[in-house]
Amino acid sequence: MTKLKAVILAAGEGKRLAPLTDTRPKPIIPIAGKPLLQHTIEALKTQGIEEILLIVGYRKEQVIDYFQEGLQFGVHISYIEQTEFLGTGHAANLAKDFAGPDPFLLIYGDLFMDSAIYHLAIQKFQEGNCDGVITAKQMPDPTKWGILKTDVEGYLEQLIEKPSDDRYGNLANAGVYLFDPSIFESIHETPLSSRGEYELTESIEIHLRKKKKFAVVDISAHFWSDVGHPWQLLDATKHVIEMLPGDPVTKTHSPPAQVINHGGKIEEGVTIHGTVVIGKNTILKSGTYIEGPVILGDNCTIGPNSYLRPYTCLGNGCKVGNGSEIKGSIIMDKTAIPHLSYVGDSIIGENVNMGCGTITANLRLDKMPISMQIKEKRVNTHCKKLGTIIGDNAQLGIQVSIMPGKTIGANAYVGSNTIVNENVPADSIYYTEVQNKTISK
Repeated sequence: MTKLKAVILAAGEGKRLAPLTDTRPKPIIPIAGKPLLQHTIEALKTQGIEEILLIVGYRKEQVIDYFQEGLQFGVHISYIEQTEFLGTGHAANLAKDFAGPDPFLLIYGDLFMDSAIYHLAIQKFQEGNCDGVITAKQMPDPTKWGILKTDVEGYLEQLIEKPSDDRYGNLANAGVYLFDPSIFESIHETPLSSRGEYELTESIEIHLRKKKKFAVVDISAHFWSDVGHPWQLLDATKHVIEMLPGDPVTKTHSPPAQVINHGGKIEEGVTIHGTVVIGKNTILKSGTYIEGPVILGDNCTIGPNSYLRPYTCLGNGCKVGNGSEIKGSIIMDKTAIPHLSYVGDSIIGENVNMGCGTITANLRLDKMPISMQIKEKRVNTHCKKLGTIIGDNAQLGIQVSIMPGKTIGANAYVGSNTIVNENVPADSIYYTEVQNKTISK
């Protein structure tokens, strides 16, 4: 069989991930220290796929600057810019010349998943007896997804978009396809939908009417996420960090230290339990206490007397100072949490500075699930613990308190002694007005 190629649709903005996407495209958001898209490319490489086309759009320069021709990842990457956003079918059709006469993988670029899923799709296609493969995952609420109705042999019968109940089952389209090039004929025949888009799912329906067979591969046993919301970034990061060797620290278990040191320095008086990855030139100062698994990037300064808890991931050039505690959070490059602060279950963008005494609340007093305001809509995160999401270059004064699930936009300033109980827009100044009074005796 001819070597497979892969096409990744990576042109979207990812508005539900704002403020992180205010300044970067979604595929560049880091998960456990690597851009989301890099995880996908490296997973494809493990399956022998070396020819990759990226369909880019929003802030495309950042994607191209990072991945370039792909040589550092052992692949060859080419690019096509999507200038019109007319649906998934339209985006997929841009790959026609790249695919040529050969079958190819088509992947939504905002997905994060185990590499085994690609293996299952490829293996099923190579067995023959089908013209394409669609991956699917069992979802508890099928009414929120595109559902794949299959026959008794596991072949696709019908695609139902967000059905009103579970009569068609709960296998949701997982966004990884394997097509032969005849799919482009059906894409060409696809009419505009009621949303004014060319839908790839409609192209597949047209293909079915031509008696083409799609095998449906259930990938429910493997980790898969569409990373559509900020808390899913935390889930994905935790999943990657859990794959580090050794046991995690829990309330009842403190395993011995397992240090993976890439050129950092550990001073006397540092306590480590569990697995910790230490980047080049990173310094752990005396009194620092770390409960792994934790990943620390290059050129970080931790301590003295800092406390890092499990599933924390720091980018390059970060600072965590005296008396600061970080738990289960993503801290991006060049961000400073200098002293006497707490960051829990949060995502902090690049080049953010937190003033002394900054506190992120990550639990409601009534312990109910936390909601977030996303694209003018209130969304239940189903998380009992979730802190804040802060965009790049935000600057916080001293003693700022941030309520659970609130966001602070890129380049925003938050004044001292402020309680953040609503989302702070990008490029704004947000503060609590304090009326100064002089009391005379």
